[in-house]
Amino acid sequence: MPPKASKQPKESLQSATGMEDYISREASQATSDEALPLVWEKVSNRILKTINERLKLDDLEGRSRRNNIKIVGVPEGEEKGKPVEFVAGLLPKLLGATHFAEPLIIDLQPKPPEGAKAHTIIARVHFYTEKEWILRLRAGRNLDYNGHKVYIFPDYTAEVLSQRRSFRDVMQALRALQVTHTLRFPAKLCVQHNGQLKSFTSPAEAARFGESDVKQV
Repeated sequence: MPPKASKQPKESLQSATGMEDYISREASQATSDEALPLVWEKVSNRILKTINERLKLDDLEGRSRRNNIKIVGVPEGEEKGKPVEFVAGLLPKLLGATHFAEPLIIDLQPKPPEGAKAHTIIARVHFYTEKEWILRLRAGRNLDYNGHKVYIFPDYTAEVLSQRRSFRDVMQALRALQVTHTLRFPAKLCVQHNGQLKSFTSPAEAARFGESDVKQV
Protein backbone atom coordinates (compact mmCIF):
# COMPACT_ATOMS: atom_id res chain seq x y z
CA MET A 1 0.00 0.00 0.00
CA PRO A 2 1.36 3.44 -0.89
CA PRO A 3 1.77 5.86 2.03
CA LYS A 4 -0.94 8.45 2.64
CA ALA A 5 -0.34 11.68 0.80
CA SER A 6 -0.27 14.85 2.81
CA LYS A 7 -3.36 16.99 2.46
CA GLN A 8 -3.01 19.87 0.00
CA PRO A 9 -5.28 22.91 -0.11
CA LYS A 10 -7.70 23.03 -3.02
CA GLU A 11 -6.21 26.29 -4.23
CA SER A 12 -2.96 24.47 -5.06
CA LEU A 13 -4.67 22.69 -7.95
CA GLN A 14 -6.14 25.81 -9.51
CA SER A 15 -2.98 26.55 -11.52
CA ALA A 16 -0.86 24.46 -13.87
CA THR A 17 2.12 24.72 -11.52
CA GLY A 18 0.04 23.59 -8.56
CA MET A 19 -1.28 20.62 -10.52
CA GLU A 20 2.22 19.59 -11.62
CA ASP A 21 3.50 19.80 -8.03
CA TYR A 22 0.63 17.66 -6.80
CA ILE A 23 1.22 14.96 -9.44
CA SER A 24 4.97 14.90 -8.78
CA ARG A 25 4.40 14.62 -5.04
CA GLU A 26 1.96 11.73 -5.38
CA ALA A 27 4.17 9.87 -7.85
CA SER A 28 7.26 10.24 -5.65
CA GLN A 29 5.43 8.63 -2.75
CA ALA A 30 4.74 5.42 -4.66
CA THR A 31 6.86 2.64 -3.13
CA SER A 32 6.74 0.26 -6.10
CA ASP A 33 5.70 -0.02 -9.74
CA GLU A 34 2.60 -1.89 -8.57
CA ALA A 35 1.55 1.18 -6.57
CA LEU A 36 1.69 3.54 -9.54
CA PRO A 37 -1.74 2.58 -10.98
CA LEU A 38 -3.33 3.42 -7.62
CA VAL A 39 -1.49 6.72 -7.54
CA TRP A 40 -2.57 7.67 -11.04
CA GLU A 41 -6.17 6.71 -10.27
CA LYS A 42 -6.09 9.00 -7.27
CA VAL A 43 -4.51 11.80 -9.29
CA SER A 44 -7.09 11.39 -12.08
CA ASN A 45 -9.97 11.55 -9.60
CA ARG A 46 -8.50 14.66 -8.00
CA ILE A 47 -8.05 16.35 -11.38
CA LEU A 48 -11.64 15.55 -12.40
CA LYS A 49 -12.93 16.87 -9.08
CA THR A 50 -10.96 20.10 -9.53
CA ILE A 51 -12.26 20.56 -13.09
CA ASN A 52 -15.86 19.99 -11.97
CA GLU A 53 -15.45 22.49 -9.15
CA ARG A 54 -14.01 25.04 -11.57
CA LEU A 55 -16.91 24.51 -13.99
CA LYS A 56 -19.43 24.97 -11.20
CA LEU A 57 -17.75 28.20 -10.11
CA ASP A 58 -17.70 29.49 -13.69
CA ASP A 59 -21.39 28.62 -14.09
CA LEU A 60 -22.33 30.37 -10.84
CA GLU A 61 -20.34 33.47 -11.76
CA GLY A 62 -21.87 33.54 -15.24
CA ARG A 63 -25.40 33.29 -13.87
CA SER A 64 -24.71 35.96 -11.26
CA ARG A 65 -23.86 38.36 -14.13
CA ARG A 66 -26.82 37.34 -16.28
CA ASN A 67 -28.74 40.59 -15.67
CA ASN A 68 -25.69 42.86 -15.75
CA ILE A 69 -24.81 45.46 -18.34
CA LYS A 70 -21.49 47.25 -18.74
CA ILE A 71 -21.50 50.95 -19.68
CA VAL A 72 -18.25 52.45 -20.95
CA GLY A 73 -17.49 56.07 -21.82
CA VAL A 74 -19.37 58.09 -19.21
CA PRO A 75 -16.91 60.51 -17.55
CA GLU A 76 -15.89 59.53 -14.05
CA GLY A 77 -17.82 61.23 -11.26
CA GLU A 78 -21.03 61.78 -13.23
CA GLU A 79 -22.86 59.42 -10.86
CA LYS A 80 -22.35 61.94 -8.01
CA GLY A 81 -22.44 59.21 -5.41
CA LYS A 82 -25.75 57.79 -6.61
CA PRO A 83 -24.83 55.19 -9.28
CA VAL A 84 -28.12 53.27 -9.17
CA GLU A 85 -30.27 56.38 -9.71
CA PHE A 86 -27.84 57.68 -12.32
CA VAL A 87 -28.00 54.51 -14.44
CA ALA A 88 -31.80 54.36 -14.15
CA GLY A 89 -31.97 57.85 -15.67
CA LEU A 90 -29.06 57.46 -18.08
CA LEU A 91 -30.39 54.51 -20.09
CA PRO A 92 -33.68 56.16 -21.18
CA LYS A 93 -31.67 59.28 -22.06
CA LEU A 94 -29.26 57.29 -24.24
CA LEU A 95 -31.78 54.93 -25.84
CA GLY A 96 -34.94 57.07 -25.93
CA ALA A 97 -37.42 57.54 -23.10
CA THR A 98 -40.31 56.44 -25.34
CA HIS A 99 -38.90 52.90 -25.29
CA PHE A 100 -39.45 52.60 -21.53
CA ALA A 101 -43.08 52.64 -20.42
CA GLU A 102 -42.11 52.20 -16.77
CA PRO A 103 -39.10 53.49 -14.80
CA LEU A 104 -36.15 51.13 -14.97
CA ILE A 105 -35.33 49.21 -11.79
CA ILE A 106 -31.60 48.94 -11.19
CA ASP A 107 -30.80 46.66 -8.26
CA LEU A 108 -27.17 47.47 -7.54
CA GLN A 109 -23.84 48.43 -9.03
CA PRO A 110 -21.34 45.56 -8.96
CA LYS A 111 -17.64 46.42 -8.89
CA PRO A 112 -16.13 47.07 -12.35
CA PRO A 113 -13.30 44.79 -13.47
CA GLU A 114 -9.81 45.62 -12.23
CA GLY A 115 -7.59 47.29 -14.78
CA ALA A 116 -10.45 48.69 -16.89
CA LYS A 117 -8.85 51.31 -19.16
CA ALA A 118 -11.95 53.52 -19.47
CA HIS A 119 -14.39 54.47 -16.73
CA THR A 120 -16.74 51.50 -16.53
CA ILE A 121 -20.16 51.36 -14.91
CA ILE A 122 -21.61 47.92 -14.24
CA ALA A 123 -25.28 47.77 -13.29
CA ARG A 124 -27.66 44.92 -12.58
CA VAL A 125 -31.01 45.38 -14.32
CA HIS A 126 -33.79 43.92 -12.17
CA PHE A 127 -35.63 42.17 -15.01
CA TYR A 128 -33.71 40.01 -17.48
CA THR A 129 -36.16 40.88 -20.29
CA GLU A 130 -35.44 44.59 -19.78
CA LYS A 131 -31.70 43.92 -19.86
CA GLU A 132 -32.13 42.10 -23.20
CA TRP A 133 -34.34 44.96 -24.45
CA ILE A 134 -31.60 47.46 -23.58
CA LEU A 135 -29.01 45.43 -25.52
CA ARG A 136 -31.30 45.24 -28.56
CA LEU A 137 -31.95 48.98 -28.47
CA ARG A 138 -28.24 49.85 -28.38
CA ALA A 139 -27.46 47.74 -31.49
CA GLY A 140 -26.41 49.91 -34.43
CA ARG A 141 -26.73 53.18 -32.51
CA ASN A 142 -24.18 55.89 -31.82
CA LEU A 143 -24.79 56.68 -28.16
CA ASP A 144 -23.79 60.09 -26.83
CA TYR A 145 -23.67 61.50 -23.31
CA ASN A 146 -22.83 65.21 -23.20
CA GLY A 147 -20.47 64.88 -26.15
CA HIS A 148 -18.89 61.61 -25.01
CA LYS A 149 -19.31 58.38 -26.95
CA VAL A 150 -20.90 55.72 -24.77
CA TYR A 151 -20.99 51.97 -25.29
CA ILE A 152 -23.20 49.35 -23.65
CA PHE A 153 -22.13 45.71 -23.44
CA PRO A 154 -23.35 42.58 -21.68
CA ASP A 155 -21.23 41.75 -18.63
CA TYR A 156 -20.15 38.20 -19.47
CA THR A 157 -17.40 36.21 -17.78
CA ALA A 158 -14.35 35.42 -19.92
CA GLU A 159 -15.51 31.80 -20.24
CA VAL A 160 -19.04 32.71 -21.36
CA LEU A 161 -17.69 35.33 -23.76
CA SER A 162 -15.36 32.75 -25.30
CA GLN A 163 -18.20 30.27 -25.73
CA ARG A 164 -20.43 32.87 -27.39
CA ARG A 165 -17.66 34.08 -29.71
CA SER A 166 -17.21 30.52 -30.96
CA PHE A 167 -20.61 30.85 -32.69
CA ARG A 168 -19.66 34.07 -34.51
CA ASP A 169 -18.92 32.54 -37.95
CA VAL A 170 -22.05 30.38 -37.88
CA MET A 171 -24.24 33.35 -36.97
CA GLN A 172 -22.73 35.46 -39.75
CA ALA A 173 -23.58 32.70 -42.23
CA LEU A 174 -27.14 32.47 -40.90
CA ARG A 175 -27.59 36.23 -41.20
CA ALA A 176 -26.38 36.10 -44.80
CA LEU A 177 -28.97 33.40 -45.50
CA GLN A 178 -31.64 35.45 -43.67
CA VAL A 179 -32.33 32.63 -41.24
CA THR A 180 -33.92 33.66 -37.94
CA HIS A 181 -31.71 32.80 -34.98
CA THR A 182 -30.78 33.92 -31.50
CA LEU A 183 -27.94 33.14 -29.10
CA ARG A 184 -29.35 32.38 -25.67
CA PHE A 185 -27.50 32.50 -22.39
CA PRO A 186 -24.93 31.25 -21.79
CA ALA A 187 -24.12 29.96 -25.29
CA LYS A 188 -26.98 28.10 -26.96
CA LEU A 189 -27.75 28.91 -30.59
CA CYS A 190 -31.44 28.61 -31.46
CA VAL A 191 -32.36 28.49 -35.16
CA GLN A 192 -35.86 28.83 -36.62
CA HIS A 193 -36.01 26.98 -39.93
CA ASN A 194 -38.83 25.38 -41.93
CA GLY A 195 -41.24 25.81 -39.04
CA GLN A 196 -38.93 24.03 -36.59
CA LEU A 197 -36.78 25.30 -33.76
CA LYS A 198 -33.33 23.75 -33.55
CA SER A 199 -30.88 24.43 -30.71
CA PHE A 200 -27.11 23.88 -30.60
CA THR A 201 -24.50 24.12 -27.87
CA SER A 202 -21.72 23.08 -30.28
CA PRO A 203 -20.60 25.49 -33.03
CA ALA A 204 -19.47 22.50 -35.14
CA GLU A 205 -22.94 20.90 -35.00
CA ALA A 206 -24.55 24.24 -35.85
CA ALA A 207 -22.21 24.65 -38.83
CA ARG A 208 -23.03 21.16 -40.09
CA PHE A 209 -26.74 21.93 -39.81
CA GLY A 210 -26.24 25.15 -41.79
CA GLU A 211 -24.35 23.32 -44.53
CA SER A 212 -26.59 20.26 -44.83
CA ASP A 213 -30.08 21.62 -44.06
CA VAL A 214 -30.19 25.37 -44.58
CA LYS A 215 -28.06 25.79 -47.73
CA GLN A 216 -29.82 22.96 -49.54
CA VAL A 217 -33.21 24.62 -49.29
